Amino acid sequence: MAQGPKKNQLLIRVLSALVMLPVAIYIIMIGGLPLFILISLLSVIILSEWNGICEKKPFSLLFIVQSICTVLLLLQLKMGSQYMEYAFVSSIVSIIAVAYLVNAKIVWAILGFLYTFIPSYSVLLIQENFGSLVLLWMMLLIWGMDTGAYFVGKKIGGPKMSPKISPNKTWSGLIGGTITAMILAYVFYMFAEVQNITIFENALILLILSGSLAILSQIGDLTVSAVKRRYSVKDSGSIIPGHGGVMDRVDGILFVAPAILFIASFM
Repeated sequence: MAQGPKKNQLLIRVLSALVMLPVAIYIIMIGGLPLFILISLLSVIILSEWNGICEKKPFSLLFIVQSICTVLLLLQLKMGSQYMEYAFVSSIVSIIAVAYLVNAKIVWAILGFLYTFIPSYSVLLIQENFGSLVLLWMMLLIWGMDTGAYFVGKKIGGPKMSPKISPNKTWSGLIGGTITAMILAYVFYMFAEVQNITIFENALILLILSGSLAILSQIGDLTVSAVKRRYSVKDSGSIIPGHGGVMDRVDGILFVAPAILFIASFM
């Protein structure tokens, strides 16, 4: 009897992905204002979900200030402002002050802001400085890890990675997700016009890098799971049918986007 609901949930999950993926890929490829609007919108939703988890108040004065600070910082990045550092420090001070004023958890208020801002900032910088193909490659790695880990973990099962943090994640899923991400990276390398991009010059290095970043995305996933476990929350939200909240779907970006930004800048 339990197979029916599970199959329906999987169907909803697949249909949601089929709707979201083409839109996400299109926006990534055209970049510019549409990407900025999408990242800003997702940032605001994530901050709402974060406060819903940590403060049990998705919408509050703290959420408003965090959202304004995040979007204004991203706007300054878009406009090439020379005062990003000052604006960032001012944002931290403002969030601390408001968190104190409304008797919120100051550390978690700052962590929520950083959790949202740093990956968003990194994504926009990657697209601006290294192009849409690098950003698309990053998302393929994260999607590949999520999809491969989900299906391989369900099919094979086996020892749990971290049963106290995320009971459903297995080592077989991690391996399956990593292999899936590497396969997608190689297909991307073969068919995308990436010859003039330094990070894609060597197929072997690209595969090793892709596998490592895929594992890093799973660490981001576990980090967010730990936060949800800390507050006894299963999903960050329900905005995406079959997937939960936005945080549940983009948690892999947490460490991967800053890592790619650093690696691409170094190379």
